[in-house]
Amino acid sequence: MPSVEVPEAVLVLLRPILEHVESFGRRARGWEAIDFALDEGELMRRVAAFEVGCIGQMLEALDPVAPRVEVKGRVYRRLNLPNNEAPYFGVRGATRVRRALYRDAGVKNGPTIVPMELRAGIVEGHLTPAAAQGIAALGQAMPSREADLTCQRLGVLPYSRSEHFRSSVGIGVRWGEIRELYEDELVEKLELLPETAAASVSVDRVSLPMAEPRPRTAEDIAHGVEKPIHVVFRMAFSAVLTTYDGEGEPLACIRYAHVPTGGAVEMEDALREDLDILLRRRPDLKLVALADGAPEMQHILDRATEGHTVTAALLDIWHVLEHLGEAARSAGVEPAEAVPRFRRMLLASDDAITTIEGELNTWALRFDPEKIPEALHAALTYVENNRDRMRYATVYAAGLPIGSGTVEATGKTIVETRMRRAGARWDEAGAQPILALRALSTSSGTRWADALAHVVDSYKSAVKQLQTNPRPRGGSH
Repeated sequence: MPSVEVPEAVLVLLRPILEHVESFGRRARGWEAIDFALDEGELMRRVAAFEVGCIGQMLEALDPVAPRVEVKGRVYRRLNLPNNEAPYFGVRGATRVRRALYRDAGVKNGPTIVPMELRAGIVEGHLTPAAAQGIAALGQAMPSREADLTCQRLGVLPYSRSEHFRSSVGIGVRWGEIRELYEDELVEKLELLPETAAASVSVDRVSLPMAEPRPRTAEDIAHGVEKPIHVVFRMAFSAVLTTYDGEGEPLACIRYAHVPTGGAVEMEDALREDLDILLRRRPDLKLVALADGAPEMQHILDRATEGHTVTAALLDIWHVLEHLGEAARSAGVEPAEAVPRFRRMLLASDDAITTIEGELNTWALRFDPEKIPEALHAALTYVENNRDRMRYATVYAAGLPIGSGTVEATGKTIVETRMRRAGARWDEAGAQPILALRALSTSSGTRWADALAHVVDSYKSAVKQLQTNPRPRGGSH
């Protein structure tokens, strides 16, 4: 192999690591008891310091030296500022880097840019791309307190709770700003295996604890509370687009989640656009629409699938069986006997729901008309309003999905697991970015990695160094 000349500055950073390994080797030959964990920890600290130092040198190498630069067609002039340093956060720690600022040459006292940051793709003004992706991954998975503790134990991203939360929200906001530019690409990249035979769309709602302002009370005033809030559970929206093989086994999914305000519209638009692309790629896929019976959810599905051939529009069979079980219990019938029997009937014949409705009416005759149990009355109404969406046998026999377990899992995975921890409360500005990141992370394939790569790229710009001093565009200084 050809020899590589290592810069002296890098050797200086590397020397503590080599010295520690050499020292350990000498002590190991003596056969005395050694606390390997202690030495391993020391090595990790020195390696981290080496990484941080190298990142600082790499960033400084990206800093231009020309008096003027051009970015996106505009010319910027270098500012003569002494000791202009700023901290940059990497995976292993922060480093202070000297970098130049440039100002729009055609605007007096105009905004400044940092060409080094633009060339490197520094995220949110201080995060290296790797650090940004790590913080985003933690932010979508756990509260900032847990993220901070996890990082302390692993020796990575050693930053404050507030930094973890603020940066993960910022990254989620940036994805929201650029999402429409890349959503089509992400769906195009979803792997469609040869055995993919069907797709389903499902929507649901799940409660989310929202912090909302309330009037100040005398107690608030006494305790100096300026902006009192109370926690109110609002219904957030979730959805999933799932592909299946010929046996009805799920293969891949794209998940969606949106805060209560505006969530229905946002989710419907995203679901419809992604479904359009998916079916354009594979027009042979059979399409099933699944929901829980709430009219609002059914209307979202109807609009999202408009223009496509829907093989079956069904109520989730498990929601139906849940209603029937509650009806049985209220009528004094053992649900453990009735529910499995009803399921077998529904899977055997498309007309089974008519027979089941007749049995519910028979139960109702045991009571005075004004004393029919509420759960039984609700089940009868449920069947009457949705009878045509309860014909499962033919769909089931064709190996198509009849249950919306994937959307139930979406609500639990995205909202309940991440957003409804003990004591959790959200405002919309913080909730939606985290929901968006969580939906990306829990979807199939490379969706998360591709989206985060686009986020990082959105902070990048090409920087052209200008050796001459052209007349500034847009006026003179």
